[in-house]
Amino acid sequence: MKNKRQATLIGLIAILLWSSIVGLIRSVGEQLGATGGAVMIYTATSVLLLLTVGFSHIDEFLQRYLFWGTILFVSYELCLALSNGYADSRRQVIEVGMVN
Repeated sequence: MKNKRQATLIGLIAILLWSSIVGLIRSVGEQLGATGGAVMIYTATSVLLLLTVGFSHIDEFLQRYLFWGTILFVSYELCLALSNGYADSRRQVIEVGMVN
């Protein structure tokens, strides 16, 4: 039962973090620019991930999975960060978040 509650808590935290990414990108992007803000967020996130989880064993994954997963993830995050960073108003940012 404890594992089930822990998994539920982790899932809820993931939803909260995922839903706050649009506002985070916008607020950091206003200070550092659209691309600079995205670079800062994802660099800090990568460092935090490495410190908390560590390196994974990449050789255990299929190369095709790593290739397409990387291409699709980077494309998604790049489009999200740039569409958010180049929005003219906060209303457009909310629309980007709703589409996301």
